[in-house]
Amino acid sequence: MSTKDAVTIASRALAVYLLFWFLSDLTYLPSHPFSVWHHENSLGSAMVTTYWRDSERLSLAFHLLRMLLLFFAVQWFYRSGPKVQVYFLASTEGE
Repeated sequence: MSTKDAVTIASRALAVYLLFWFLSDLTYLPSHPFSVWHHENSLGSAMVTTYWRDSERLSLAFHLLRMLLLFFAVQWFYRSGPKVQVYFLASTEGE
């Protein structure tokens, strides 16, 4: 097995791991909009409601950002292009 084949296998294994992480995050996604909706419509102190609403909005935004980055990372590692091979083989070129 050549080093190029080994890098392809390793990067695709990493892509599968990231895909499962993405799918796991996808299962938690419905709870975030529900929490935002809950704090938009909750009764109580305006200051507390604003804090929790903004907190849930921020949490939702970062959750979506993480899912987007995972989606593109899965594609990048699965394709195993020249940049991925250079990344994994950069330390062995001098040897």
